[in-house]
Amino acid sequence: MSTVLAHVVSSILPPSVAMAAEARARGGELAGWLAGARHTPRPSAERRVVLVAAADHGVADPGVALGAGHPTAIALAALDGGGAALCKIARAAGATLLLVDAGVAEPSHVPPAAVCLSPGHGSGDLATGAALSIVEVGMALDAGIALATALAEERLDVLALGALGLGGDVAAAAVIAALTGGDAELAPGDLRAQVAAGLAHLPPGATPTAVLAAVGGREIAVLAGVILAAAATHVPVIVDGAVTTAAALVAVRLAPNAAGYVCAAHAGGGPAAAAARRALGLTPLVAVGLGHGEGTGAAMALPLVAAAAAALA
Repeated sequence: MSTVLAHVVSSILPPSVAMAAEARARGGELAGWLAGARHTPRPSAERRVVLVAAADHGVADPGVALGAGHPTAIALAALDGGGAALCKIARAAGATLLLVDAGVAEPSHVPPAAVCLSPGHGSGDLATGAALSIVEVGMALDAGIALATALAEERLDVLALGALGLGGDVAAAAVIAALTGGDAELAPGDLRAQVAAGLAHLPPGATPTAVLAAVGGREIAVLAGVILAAAATHVPVIVDGAVTTAAALVAVRLAPNAAGYVCAAHAGGGPAAAAARRALGLTPLVAVGLGHGEGTGAAMALPLVAAAAAALA
């Protein structure tokens, strides 16, 4: 654990029980969560950011360079152009959209507006060897911490998370299985063999960082760092699908106090996300699935959080 990570983990306080109880009595459960996380009876939800971390994984590597036709590059281009559904939902929610390159395989086709943390460095194939080195995991966690700290310094009230990239759901399923005692059944059906192979070379009792190195990915580590820094600065976080929920599980395993700063937008994301939500004790705001984990569902939840804040104003 780096000095930066250790400092952030040690600085995370539990949400305010007193503020949460007062707000809950006036505005309900969501208002209570928001006030407890913000440590104030009248929390603001004006400054909203939707952060989407993109990274590719060797377990889903197509084996050829696809250039601008790479699915991750196409998705990022749509988000950068403003025409994607997430862009419209974020605008309607009064949120700023921030794209992050955490390890996209085709870096020359990442939009210039994206924050580049690890361009051109996708993860290795978790089915045949370690996805990352322990040093790479530490660097990605620290990068996420730095990113969220910078956002908080500019004033940040609520953070909604999304993720995209080839193989992300497979890595998320492997991480969640490793941290919850699950198995490859949490993975998408046609990729369970790869997840089983990855889990097979995990040592018993592996730490969260060791799990990230063995079967995780850069975007999961970056998002875990983002969540830790957000919790340390009393910023509530909304997670979306399997990848962002896996990141939340990693963050909470590193710093249990971070759990009270995380909210699940919806009940989608498949068996892996459901297992992570159970482990985190999260009740989704909406009992159906919304989007595919790229941030749409989390962005849809922002107006609900804003309404809860308004009720307490």
